[in-house]
Amino acid sequence: MSEVEKLTNALDKHATLRNLALAIVVCIVVIAIMGYATETLVYTVFGDTTMPDTRLWYSYGEILSAFIILGPEGLQIWSQVHLLDLLLPLAYSFSLVFGILMELRVVLPDRRNLRQLGLLPLLAAIADYLENTLIASQIAAYPNLSEPVIEVASVVTTTKWVLLGTSFAIVFFLLMLLIYNRAAKK
Repeated sequence: MSEVEKLTNALDKHATLRNLALAIVVCIVVIAIMGYATETLVYTVFGDTTMPDTRLWYSYGEILSAFIILGPEGLQIWSQVHLLDLLLPLAYSFSLVFGILMELRVVLPDRRNLRQLGLLPLLAAIADYLENTLIASQIAAYPNLSEPVIEVASVVTTTKWVLLGTSFAIVFFLLMLLIYNRAAKK
């Protein structure tokens, strides 16, 4: 059995309604705290801007402008607030993994090879962590930003959003199949 199959089997074993609900609750709580803290502790005090991890892509100039608006102190506080972003990728990725695997079990139980689709959200989380590391490296280097690092970070950010979008699309598609199958049985 390959490592991918072992990982998929372990995730499938833990894909329960309870674990899905727990991961969703953690997502909601972390997003609420991060949003409130970012707005009140950073943007209200240092100036309103959009940081890189919420964009689909960005350029060196856009990041430089955002960093200038916040300044060194604002960037430091933003970094502290976004320590919660260490938890968010795990929470959203496991929510999506569990959702995909649970739906696949019901909709396509004979297609066990499709369970590997449940790994896409984990790839999104890995991209998110890489993105966070690259952005943090530039906050630490400010005002001496590296254009190549920001370009790589932008590609990683886009990759994260594509993987997340694809994961949500899979969840939605499987949900539609589930609803259709249940309606067809009646």
